[in-house]
Amino acid sequence: MTKQEQRVIALAARRAMRPEERAAASAEICGRLASLPALRAARTVLSYMALDDEADLSALHDELRDRGVRLVFPVSLPHGMLEAWEPGGWTLGPYGIREPDRERSQPVAPEDIDLVIAPCVAFDEHRRRLGHGAGYYDRYLPRCSAAVVIAAAFESQKLPAVVCGAHDLPMDAVVTELAIY
Repeated sequence: MTKQEQRVIALAARRAMRPEERAAASAEICGRLASLPALRAARTVLSYMALDDEADLSALHDELRDRGVRLVFPVSLPHGMLEAWEPGGWTLGPYGIREPDRERSQPVAPEDIDLVIAPCVAFDEHRRRLGHGAGYYDRYLPRCSAAVVIAAAFESQKLPAVVCGAHDLPMDAVVTELAIY
């Protein structure tokens, strides 16, 4: 099976979830993430703004802000590059995802990030992550030299074995509504 075939299967499973099912699963994922020692110790966290069918981490974002954690988000740049910015305002990025408005936000160096929560399309029990295919995270994550990297996903996105290339790095953990891998 190819990466694209795996994306089709996993995205169909994610999109098949009813909104109330997705909301309940997102709440469970937020709770599991919040319980992780690495997240409790983190001072700067790179997270993501969810698409309609992704795990919504907004409850976790609120909790992290309340604890005084510096919360940063990705900004998509040309040529498949990604940067982390602390939001001072929001805009829609090239893929229709909310991201910090660079006119009103501050860039954050990748080495200053303690923990990354990455979205994913599919994963397997060996913590291999399959993204949307543009490679933004694949290029950015190696620059986060001090960060623990965790993918957030629904259990329905789990595959027996994700197809990986040489540049695909395993996550330190994958968190779903049912388990921490």
